[in-house]
Amino acid sequence: MSCITRVIFVLMLSLFTLNGMAQAPAAYETHDTVLQEDFVYDVQADGTYTLDRFKSMRINNQQGVQASGQVPVSYSTSLEELAILEAYTTTKDGKRIDVPADKILEQQSQESRGAPMFDDAKVKVIVFPNVEIGSILSFRVRSKQKIPMFPNAFSMTKAFGQNWDYKASSVTVRAPESMKMYVEAIDLTGGEIKTDKPGTKMWRWALEKPTLIAPEPSSVSDADFSPRLSVSSFPNYEAVASAYLARAKPKAAVTPAIQKLADKITEGITDKRAQTEALYRWVSKDIRYVGVFLGFGGFVPHSADEIANVRYGDCKDHVTILDALLAAKGIRSSTAVINAGNSLWMFKEAFTPYQFNHVITYLPDFDLYVDSTTSGLAPFGVLPPLEYGKTVLLTDDGTGKAKLVTLPTANAAQNQAHVVTKVTLSKDGTLKGESKTENTGVYDAIARSIFSNVNKGAESQFAGQVLTMTGQQGTGSYSFADIRDLTKPFGFMGQFELPNYVQMSGPSAMRIPVGLGNINGITRILRDAALPKRNFPMTAGGGYEEEVTTLTMPEGTKIISLPKPVTKENALGRYQSTYTEKGNTITVKRAMTYTLGAVISPEEYPFFQELGKAVYQDFSAQILFQ
Repeated sequence: MSCITRVIFVLMLSLFTLNGMAQAPAAYETHDTVLQEDFVYDVQADGTYTLDRFKSMRINNQQGVQASGQVPVSYSTSLEELAILEAYTTTKDGKRIDVPADKILEQQSQESRGAPMFDDAKVKVIVFPNVEIGSILSFRVRSKQKIPMFPNAFSMTKAFGQNWDYKASSVTVRAPESMKMYVEAIDLTGGEIKTDKPGTKMWRWALEKPTLIAPEPSSVSDADFSPRLSVSSFPNYEAVASAYLARAKPKAAVTPAIQKLADKITEGITDKRAQTEALYRWVSKDIRYVGVFLGFGGFVPHSADEIANVRYGDCKDHVTILDALLAAKGIRSSTAVINAGNSLWMFKEAFTPYQFNHVITYLPDFDLYVDSTTSGLAPFGVLPPLEYGKTVLLTDDGTGKAKLVTLPTANAAQNQAHVVTKVTLSKDGTLKGESKTENTGVYDAIARSIFSNVNKGAESQFAGQVLTMTGQQGTGSYSFADIRDLTKPFGFMGQFELPNYVQMSGPSAMRIPVGLGNINGITRILRDAALPKRNFPMTAGGGYEEEVTTLTMPEGTKIISLPKPVTKENALGRYQSTYTEKGNTITVKRAMTYTLGAVISPEEYPFFQELGKAVYQDFSAQILFQ
């Protein structure tokens, strides 16, 4: 699944109903409570290590019985050895029940199924017996990194997320004296301690006075503000980049087969940028993305030849084959290492590759970043939403130097959604209409991603779901262009009928119908601005959204009053609406401009709420007529 398609569920929750602000939540309870979790690393000079991990957790509710009753432990058979040393349930009356050997199941990882190049990705699943509310589940695991991620180097990170209920935890690291370690511990107690083995150094940290905080929708990762630790032998991020390239770059060699493929893809195209775009489109559409995160799948890609033959790969494979194809045409590129999730914080003293989980491509000749793992759903130069504004480790800035750079933030000039809805109200109160939506930038990629999940023949069913989720009762259908034709902007049409939308006898009132316009439209702010306050930054991005609705009333209708126009502008954006009447036709224009960075801070959030309030009041306003 690509980075873009992972956001579909959240986007669908954006569909609004005008039911006011969220109710006060109940006290936050996690599915389980981590009573104790300990990590002990024994590092060798060549970068291999043994990790002993013990975890004990109490089941808090029925959701915990279902979610935590079986525990998956992932590993790579080519890189690691994994042993479950013990696993047992402690019942509420204190009885210990061991997990039998036949209830520790080894499976292929879900991400690697159907992808033989990743068949070393395994999961051992511990199936605990007698799990109920109040049970305590414990297990002890030993993993041996038999091949180092990077030769003669070691790095680890651990975040104790405050959205999880920790009671106690510790991390111990033992390493050779000859291996210089850089350490950064945030909100943890401890440090270097007396070693128990000659020729080594030893550190231990403990989590004390942990805090449990309820998650905030659309917030940055709780790892950005929770207790966290990094221990690394890398002296700087440049060294991380060098270590990655040392083994990744040879995999992008231009072989005769790669040259032939590049020539075929770009046949008849002479412009270098057009060639680059054609190669990007081919990789994005024709190389199936296998979502194995950087680190778990190792840091060494497969060769470009192998990737071209099997037609799939993970993120580093995507970058590798695109690098090779571009090099075959004399076009420069380099790897940018990034965190593709909602984490933005960076370690500043202990430099680690585990700060990142994804790689994308930088094109120095055009000063442009592309992410080909989007399954043919993102136009050239459009990144998944959460990648904008991120700090990335650029392995080569075009001059042979590695450095940290900040990606541009999404902006209103490049990311736009324009909706035109034409509606006719009949004398029996039925509304019939159609909506046409055109998108650019991130909005284009999001729309493609949403409709890629609508099966052929299910367009009416999907339209009905959208109508229901937007508080409209009726029927409809969608039609849309080729989702994976990245040579032109993506648009779609929605036709709908809403019977008995308004009572027509005597003076009446009605809201302007939403119809089947932009699915992730202006009213998504009603979800994002629903919390009374925020304690942590929320992810954001700039954009422009315009929705124009033309409503034709029955002949002889008298308009008593139209809603008042709205203008609300502040540091985060501008919302404006206008209402005009001409004959029996009413035209409503609503527009939202977001002038946002990558995040909205808690201090800025009240400004965001002001915009949300203006939208809520405007979309609640009614036309009076008779």
